[in-house]
Amino acid sequence: MLNRLFIRLLIGLFLFTAGGLSCADTLWPSAPVHIVVPFPPGGSNDVIARRLGERLSKAFGQPVVIENKGGGAGSIGAQAVAISSPDGYTFLFVSSSLATASAVQKTPYDPATSFSAVARVARAPFIILTRQDFGPKTVADLIAYGKANPGKINYGSAGPGDTTQMATELFNETVGIQMTAVPYKGIAPAQLDLIAGRLDLIVTTMASVKGTAADQLPKLAFTGEAREPDMPQIPTVAEMGIPYAVDVWWGVFAPAALPAAIRDKMNRAINEILVEPEFVAFLKNAGATAAPTTPAVFQEILVKDVVRWKIMAKRAGVQ
Repeated sequence: MLNRLFIRLLIGLFLFTAGGLSCADTLWPSAPVHIVVPFPPGGSNDVIARRLGERLSKAFGQPVVIENKGGGAGSIGAQAVAISSPDGYTFLFVSSSLATASAVQKTPYDPATSFSAVARVARAPFIILTRQDFGPKTVADLIAYGKANPGKINYGSAGPGDTTQMATELFNETVGIQMTAVPYKGIAPAQLDLIAGRLDLIVTTMASVKGTAADQLPKLAFTGEAREPDMPQIPTVAEMGIPYAVDVWWGVFAPAALPAAIRDKMNRAINEILVEPEFVAFLKNAGATAAPTTPAVFQEILVKDVVRWKIMAKRAGVQ
């Protein structure tokens, strides 16, 4: 009799707990949501995350707080999210650097398993940007100068293993030149040094350049498959017969154990924002394109990128 009563109590407790969790997922969010940007203010991650946060705050009726935790090519902020409680109140907004950083350094997390992909937000090609008085004015000039002066071109990146470094090193490997990397804690300070003439070039995104003094610097080429409709006068590297095309994505991740109900609710909210004309125009003005996906597709993109960049880094000797 006592055993039966005990079993019934256990079953009741289980059903109550399961129902409570389901209810909690349904009521989410009932408190402020924090989105960690693992780079300093001013870069593309920060710019896009803040606009997305504003829209999510309106959609959910809760404050969405953007927190900048820079350093380690994004690994410090990413780790903070990886070890946080998977309760739906801490997310990570990051670019493809989540995949590239692990290709050149031992991160305290495995990007393929420590996070739950929630939603891809946007994608964009890179732009090759130079200081105002840099000699080479075309990609052909840049390649010729690089071959004649190995190691003498200094380029800035957002940190070791960031997408900006990996895209540049992939370019080096493809065209057969060697440039010297100067890592920063984010792309914004690198752009300031480029403006001041202390760097020769950076490979970055229009999202981080738009609205800044860096937007007035010479633009040699985009790295996409085709020319950008809004800037058709700027060529692509690929159209010059060079087998080089690379882009960057931005998206939202959560700790690996985030409940599926919360993940899917966040995904739906973001995907609805991505078709709003105002947000589409914002991304377009920033040089990016809305790129909604399901969580499963985005997780697959992340895993494939982790493998791809590790192979490239090893082949190119990037450390």
